[in-house]
Amino acid sequence: MEDLVQTISNIVGILLGLVGAVGVGFFIYGAYLYLTASGAPHQMERGKSAMMTALAGIVLAMVAFGIVELVMGAVVDPVVDIDDIPDPTTSLIGTLRG
Repeated sequence: MEDLVQTISNIVGILLGLVGAVGVGFFIYGAYLYLTASGAPHQMERGKSAMMTALAGIVLAMVAFGIVELVMGAVVDPVVDIDDIPDPTTSLIGTLRG
């Protein structure tokens, strides 16, 4: 199980690195478009749009990474131990009746 978790973690890390690199490259491209627009509104808008899209993609990739890590952590090391589930017949209600 640990090998599977490590493999998935490695794949997610590699993909996040690739997405980050593409996102930074796209952001730089948008900045280049914006800076070389020479006052042309259409070119400036294309540059701003490219930068915002790249930023949204990077944020989305980070959120996806966080969700994957959260799920993997919950699957590998669950907070609730199945062996410690209380018996319903001896729960709080049973002790209050007694």
